[in-house]
Amino acid sequence: MIIDSIISLPGDKSISHRSIMLASIANGVSHITNLNDGKDLESTIRAMQLCGVSIEKDDDTIIVKGCLLKNPTEPIDCGNSGTTSRLLTGLLSSQHLSFSLIGDESLSKRPMNRVIAPLAEMGCTITSNDGLLPIHIDASSGLEKINYQMPIASAQVKSAILLAGLGSEDTCTVKELRHSRDHTEIMLESMGADIMIDGDNIEINPLSSSLKSFVMNIPADPSSAAFFIALAVLLKGSSLTVENILLNPTRTGFIDVLEKMGVQGLVSNQSINNGESCGNIQFIGSDIQSCNIPAEMIPSIIDEIPILAVIAAFAKGKTVFHEVEELRFKESDRLHAIVKNLQLFGINAYEEGNSLVVEGGRPTKMAKILSFDDHRIAMAFIILSLVSFEDYDIDDTACIDISLPGFFNILKDIQR
Repeated sequence: MIIDSIISLPGDKSISHRSIMLASIANGVSHITNLNDGKDLESTIRAMQLCGVSIEKDDDTIIVKGCLLKNPTEPIDCGNSGTTSRLLTGLLSSQHLSFSLIGDESLSKRPMNRVIAPLAEMGCTITSNDGLLPIHIDASSGLEKINYQMPIASAQVKSAILLAGLGSEDTCTVKELRHSRDHTEIMLESMGADIMIDGDNIEINPLSSSLKSFVMNIPADPSSAAFFIALAVLLKGSSLTVENILLNPTRTGFIDVLEKMGVQGLVSNQSINNGESCGNIQFIGSDIQSCNIPAEMIPSIIDEIPILAVIAAFAKGKTVFHEVEELRFKESDRLHAIVKNLQLFGINAYEEGNSLVVEGGRPTKMAKILSFDDHRIAMAFIILSLVSFEDYDIDDTACIDISLPGFFNILKDIQR
């Protein structure tokens, strides 16, 4: 199998969530195109509608009319979306609301104490299921300022605090442990918020006037593109170009790791879109080299580690992903899911403390993929199986709709 294709993909999921949330509290009407079409975004849209926001679709444009948010009359169901649940805690608290968040079985196992602790310090009254969903937050008494040292590298936790800071009494400060994706900071700055960034220190001042509405065509999601890029780089003689892809430096860790593995991406047509860098990028099939991926790179590739582990399975030698314990707290225990599936395909992979080790070569046997109801695990190992056997067998594909409902259609298109 050889592919030679140019593709356009749905918008970045992280930016899509933030665009809906911040447009909801902006002054005026925002117009958003190429919004991510996964189920996670449906959760965010329904959440904001429950708080009184008018969100409508006109052809391929989402129209959001900003307003003064109101207390939702029922618990907000965040579905499977960790971004929805974590960011809403900060956004709705900034509006001094009283609200409850619930989620599906998987989301209800994911830790919320990481946002509960700073928000409680800011003055929110919070009850939860022992640090898990369901959670109830009452921010009606207002929010105090906070100077918060991040104990983990997490864009979701950082964003929750920054969003809450919009409605605090005074300047709030967040000091990052490691630099994580910065879409919240970029979008807030482009909408007129008073935010200052100095290295790992971020200061946010309470809003003195409403955020500005915006028009945005959301660039393609690099985390989604990674699966199709992997297919191309693992197939000799193949070429794939992804158009209008997000090139934010906190999200190009996947490209940086590919370079360490001997794969070069050719960037063209670069531009700036509402503060975010984007452009076209082309990859061709290459020989894969093993490498060491240090802890400081992990926050920028946390969503791409499943597919990078698949690429590492075809490398010559041993690839080590250092300090990836955050994988245990995703839609599944991704560290376990990656190791289990690689082993099923005959690849020697194992956990070594909090690191992931993949001894490359080539899959030796066709196996049934165990998705663990996790979209990124499902898509990553479908790619591995297609490269090795031009076929796949998987226990479930419904979970893929969480982030990329068009996954199989895109696969068909690029294989023509």
